[in-house]
Amino acid sequence: MKRRAAVALLGLALASLATPTYAAEPAPHTVTVRDAWARATPPGMTVAAVYLTLTGGPRADRLVGAATPRAMMAQLHVVSEAEGMARMRPTEGVDVPAHESVALAPQGTHIMLMDLPRPLVAGEHFPLTLQFEQAGKIGVSVEVRAPGATPPAAH
Repeated sequence: MKRRAAVALLGLALASLATPTYAAEPAPHTVTVRDAWARATPPGMTVAAVYLTLTGGPRADRLVGAATPRAMMAQLHVVSEAEGMARMRPTEGVDVPAHESVALAPQGTHIMLMDLPRPLVAGEHFPLTLQFEQAGKIGVSVEVRAPGATPPAAH
């Protein structure tokens, strides 16, 4: 009987060595997102912009899209100046270099929300899902700020 119990324990010990173990926490994303915000919109306004800061992880990545239930469409946009005129146009992606921060900010690259069914109201928060080539989907909460409010301080 003792021998059978010893063999059984030895078998369990060997089985546990063959079974892979996993860390309690998932591996960190290759990109972190902070300070996501948008300005409140007046009644009747059907577009808005989202701003945030992306920080690359151990390897470079690329933001390639966004989605939110608060708008029918979300696109990455870039503002450029040519001949004294600022022009906004869609862009296919935003590069996020490894270990560097990229700010999506007013008068620059941002996420354009189109066809808002109702205005964005100061004080509310709404979900936004960012799509990255490497990190996949990352969800964030966007804070809606009053039109004259100061954007989050840069880190």
